[in-house]
Amino acid sequence: MNYGELFALISKQWANVNDIKQLCGNGRDKARRIRNEIESDIIKNGKKLLAGKEKKVPMSKVIDYLNMDIDYIAKMAMLEKRINNDRSKINGYI
Repeated sequence: MNYGELFALISKQWANVNDIKQLCGNGRDKARRIRNEIESDIIKNGKKLLAGKEKKVPMSKVIDYLNMDIDYIAKMAMLEKRINNDRSKINGYI
């Protein structure tokens, strides 16, 4: 996954097991455990989660849990986009 894809993923409001799996690079069972830990922490603090067919947790909690640096990811996504734009301009001249 490149930085642009990573930034798009962490920009979502809610995270499901597949999102967590992509972010941490682990299997489905580990991603489910992470989601359940985050969910338990939210409930323990007296808050509620959306009820639905698929369990989801706030992406901000996942980012905190994984200790991700959003500023760095955003900066690298912008740099990656700029490099790709420059390459496409160069390829247009060749």
